[in-house]
Amino acid sequence: MKKLLLSFLLLSVLVANSVMAESHSNESAAQVDKFETAVRLVGEKKYVEAVAQFKLLANGGLPEAQFNLAILNLNGLGAPKNFKNALYWSWYAYLNKHETAFNQVEKIFPLMTEALRDEVATQITEELLVLANDGDQLASLKLGQTYTQLFVAPDFKSAYVWLSIAQAYGLEGVAELLENTTKQLTMEEILQQQDAAAATFEKINN
Repeated sequence: MKKLLLSFLLLSVLVANSVMAESHSNESAAQVDKFETAVRLVGEKKYVEAVAQFKLLANGGLPEAQFNLAILNLNGLGAPKNFKNALYWSWYAYLNKHETAFNQVEKIFPLMTEALRDEVATQITEELLVLANDGDQLASLKLGQTYTQLFVAPDFKSAYVWLSIAQAYGLEGVAELLENTTKQLTMEEILQQQDAAAATFEKINN
């Protein structure tokens, strides 16, 4: 009975997210078709194939696919249950503005050790640093979010650097997060990180 309920709830979430995918202007028709194929595969209980399909889309940055891949990993469908992978994909879904992904992140935190949570955070920051240093502007904001929210002990100094760079790019959603981060630093630390941000920004953009 519990397994049937889980499958029903999972399918309900997937179908709901399929509608969301269609409403996103940034997603191509091909992505929507592939997403709906993955949803159908879940409905047919072909979980291994569904995971493979969702993973392709998740690696391409589709937040609905990232979110649903996390659900499958969290429940051990299509692949052995893996809380680390569930957190990884839930966090990327959150960074890519999936509406309910952060709620899922908070539910996963108690299921793992602090060390494993920091391991996921480190992996994601390393991936984002490559993108940010290569000129990906959104990656700078995502780094600020990750440094302040995903690590067990927030790295406010690094967050200040990347949020300052995100602000310089004129990205939306930066001001409040940067203000809150600034409150966690001393004046001396702020001045040091401003120099670091300026040097990093110049290196990226020159």
